[in-house]
Amino acid sequence: MTVHEIPDELISLEHSAEQERVRLAGLTGDDYDAQLRRWRKASTAFQAAVTEHVATAQISR
Repeated sequence: MTVHEIPDELISLEHSAEQERVRLAGLTGDDYDAQLRRWRKASTAFQAAVTEHVATAQISR
C-alpha cells in the first residue's frame, strides 16, 4: 500500500462540512432546515473535491 498525502484543500473542505453538521444540534423547524441545506452544500463540495482528487491522482477513494 502506498501512502498518499491529502491536500490541505480537502482537509479544509472536510472541516467546513463537519462544522456545518455540528451546527445542526439543537435546531428545529426552519432553522434546522436552513442549516441542513448549508451542511449538504458543504458536504457536496467536499465529496466532489475528493472525487476529482482521486481521479486526478489515480488512487482509490
